[in-house]
Amino acid sequence: MTTPAQVGPGYRVAGRYLLAERIGGGGMGAVWVGTDERLGRRVAVKQLVLPVGITDESAREQRERMMREGRIAARISHPHAIAVYDVAEDAGAPWLVMEHLPSRSLAAVLSDDGVLPVQQVAQIGAQLADALVAVHAAGIVHRDVKPGNVLVGAGVELEGLVKITDFGISHAQGDVKLTQTGMVTGTPAFLSPEVARGETAGPAGDVWSLGATLFTALEGQPPFGSSGNSLELLYRVAGTQPQRPVRSGALTPVLERMLTTDPAGRPSMAEVRDALARVAAGDDGDVTAVLGARTPLRVVPPPPVDPTRTELPAQQAAAPPRTSVTPRAAAKKSWLPAGAVGGVVVAALAAGALWLNLRDDSSSSAADPTSTAAATTTQAAPPPTSAAAPPTTEEQTTTAETTTAETTSEAAPTTEGDTVTAADVEQAVTDYYALLPGKPQQAWRSTGPTLQGVISRQDYVAFWDRFSEVRLGAVTAEEGSLTATAQVTFVEDGQELVEQHRFTLVAGPRGELLMDSDVAV
Repeated sequence: MTTPAQVGPGYRVAGRYLLAERIGGGGMGAVWVGTDERLGRRVAVKQLVLPVGITDESAREQRERMMREGRIAARISHPHAIAVYDVAEDAGAPWLVMEHLPSRSLAAVLSDDGVLPVQQVAQIGAQLADALVAVHAAGIVHRDVKPGNVLVGAGVELEGLVKITDFGISHAQGDVKLTQTGMVTGTPAFLSPEVARGETAGPAGDVWSLGATLFTALEGQPPFGSSGNSLELLYRVAGTQPQRPVRSGALTPVLERMLTTDPAGRPSMAEVRDALARVAAGDDGDVTAVLGARTPLRVVPPPPVDPTRTELPAQQAAAPPRTSVTPRAAAKKSWLPAGAVGGVVVAALAAGALWLNLRDDSSSSAADPTSTAAATTTQAAPPPTSAAAPPTTEEQTTTAETTTAETTSEAAPTTEGDTVTAADVEQAVTDYYALLPGKPQQAWRSTGPTLQGVISRQDYVAFWDRFSEVRLGAVTAEEGSLTATAQVTFVEDGQELVEQHRFTLVAGPRGELLMDSDVAV
């Protein structure tokens, strides 16, 4: 297979597609802009990049996944969906050849420029909904509708052209399942509640995700917020009510229907399209013209900060004083055993896209969300236990009473000999993984408050009992930080899964290091 080191500007894929510049990528793929020399047109070319140490079987599955992505996307022909032209094979690896749209993602627009006015959001939403109507008509559920997968054309000729992209985790009826049993994917802040609970993703889930995307474009944050650690975020999505929009104006009725927690109560995507188009057109406008119109962006001032909103602040970890480090970093793998929420959520952050793997465990009626870009918390509050609004900042900074591991919020020491070093963090991670999968009871005693606040000991042990072997690669930490990274290999039923992980540690009551999160990146 062609390795990443061999690929660069001037490389010709399959003797036809001349690469010019890498323009993005993440997870398992890198995206290049290039030229189709046969047809003389600019294209975007997605390269499959496999991690170091991946097994032959895993590599085969990843190649098949990309072929599947191409087949799925090729079914869609719509002016507001990025077209896939070809699935080329080069040196044994597949490459997706796609329409190239000079653009920014909607996520970048909102980050760089701010929120958008109601009528523009309605027009963008109507066009995306129209594309998703075609997607659903083809028997496909996108499953990852979010601002990062919405492209807004840039430049004189393309300004305001809106298209949805990235069908890499879409699912079509009849496709062979390439992921592990029960594994699904998505981005936590834009997951529908039923998917966060471990239920099957359907078209209604795309309606929710589109609603969450439009909510974000109006309010500046998703319906359940986006900060705090992802365990809390996933719990909120699965079991609480979303915030009500305050800047949505005429969009409020359809937006609230889209964000109904019961999927049966949501409108169809066609109904969403029509309702959004009516808002975009206004009283005297042409509804049909909305679907083909460009949307030159103009932003509005961001909403004022409201302390009653549910945006949860990310808490900062501090390294505690200690006389010695007894590193039992309780790393929670990005998969977690059944517990509180109703579907095991595996979280991985890949190029701004968070992959959530929900394990379908018929022997358990409930399961737990896991963290992705989990905040390095020193005192974590347990997730809310009812459908009431998520905890306030004051509540959230209260020490979790349900955990067995307490941490300190004291500032990191500066005297030599007391400071937790990078070597300490690396050793803590290494010592923790040395206990797994064979000694989960002992490893549980090393877990931090965030993990123990949402996962029972029994479920934790049951999860690790699934694996016959877990291998930890070289651990790397930076001085002055309680985070580290390493490659982790999980072996289950003879199958290997290799992931790059980020670990976040906190301090226990005796100065030992406890890992509060372990996420795939």
